[in-house]
Amino acid sequence: MLSRRTLLLGPLVVLTAAVAAGCSDQYGGRTEVTGTVKLAGQPLKNGSISFIPLEQQGTQSGAGITDGEYKVPRQYGLKPGKYLVQITAGDGKTPTNEEAGAPGGSTNIVSVDLVPEDWNTKSKKEVTVEPNKTNKLDFEIPNVNPRARRR
Repeated sequence: MLSRRTLLLGPLVVLTAAVAAGCSDQYGGRTEVTGTVKLAGQPLKNGSISFIPLEQQGTQSGAGITDGEYKVPRQYGLKPGKYLVQITAGDGKTPTNEEAGAPGGSTNIVSVDLVPEDWNTKSKKEVTVEPNKTNKLDFEIPNVNPRARRR
């Protein structure tokens, strides 16, 4: 026969185990990252953003930018720590035959990046992702890449 103590503690132990199992982080400490990107004061129409870990966090991620906004959902998000930010956005222009560099032109689109090198290939922009919250990280790129202006 079960004692009164067993009858009372049994359900409590089961409930505690269920709560503990439900509290585990199914995303391994990743957090959602959202924000806006402006280029020369205007929302960046189309582009992409990448976050490259600087502290062996084991997560690298990124997202597309549409109408100046991006979102990295938690399941693909970033673990807390410092990241290098790289932003890119092609101008989407098809080159003229002269620009294509081959007789008769080319079917490849050779795009010039609208974002200056110091925000993409030579970026030194760092951000810190904080634990246990949605990180809203906004970026203001002051100038359009000078090469893109000449086209």
